[in-house]
Amino acid sequence: MFSIALPLALATLSSTLPAASVTSGAASAVCFSPAEDCASFAVRAIDNAQHEILVGAYGLTTGSGIVEALVRAKGRGVDVRLIVDKTTACPATNGIEPLAEAGVPIWIDAQARIAHAKTMVIDEAVTLMGSYNWTRGAAANSETLNLVSSPAVAAAYAAHRRERLAVSVRYERREDWCRVSRSTMQLPGGRGGDA
Repeated sequence: MFSIALPLALATLSSTLPAASVTSGAASAVCFSPAEDCASFAVRAIDNAQHEILVGAYGLTTGSGIVEALVRAKGRGVDVRLIVDKTTACPATNGIEPLAEAGVPIWIDAQARIAHAKTMVIDEAVTLMGSYNWTRGAAANSETLNLVSSPAVAAAYAAHRRERLAVSVRYERREDWCRVSRSTMQLPGGRGGDA
């Protein structure tokens, strides 16, 4: 029944969705935290990357294994590139610094009010997406992380990333984006870190 229900549901929605939203032949896997270890799920996908990982991140911290896996991928010659929200660099535990030190090019999506993407496009074929931030704390939350194996889905996410890259600013140093005081993290212009 499931094999019939899904195509019927997609056919019903196809008139309301952009053409790129309906893809046949995609394989998927899902992870739900806190019951499942979604960080390890993401790390396995990163560890299998051979050529390229395009990362979109709202939250990105060390300690979950995800940043560490991205650094390892860069070290073995995978082209890792990152676009993050303007607040991502501000926490003391941010994962940007180790990635920058590893030579990963990083851009800040400074135009969007919040760059809330939590995505990875791996080798133009696999896409990770969901509500799961690339952080140590996400494991304790009720979150979803979906892996879709489909070149068409990966191409759609990569195209969106190119659009965001066109309006992003190259990250050079944390101090350009964050002003740390004793009581709060501040962004340029006096906005708080959760803008």
